[in-house]
Amino acid sequence: MISFLQHRSPRFGYDGWALLIPGAAKPLEWTVCTTRAECRRLRRDRGNLFERGAQIVKVKVSVEVVDG
Repeated sequence: MISFLQHRSPRFGYDGWALLIPGAAKPLEWTVCTTRAECRRLRRDRGNLFERGAQIVKVKVSVEVVDG
């Protein structure tokens, strides 16, 4: 996680990119990448999983407490 946060997108307002399946409420968490190029490569390499036209979207990473 530290590595991801150190290499996050330099643009203000978001931390990276992910793939969103049309009609889904949120992007697939396991597809979060630090650069758009990585996300495009993932979509290309795993094309059989994303035949329904997955979109590349900007994402913001957040952390929440789940157990105190």
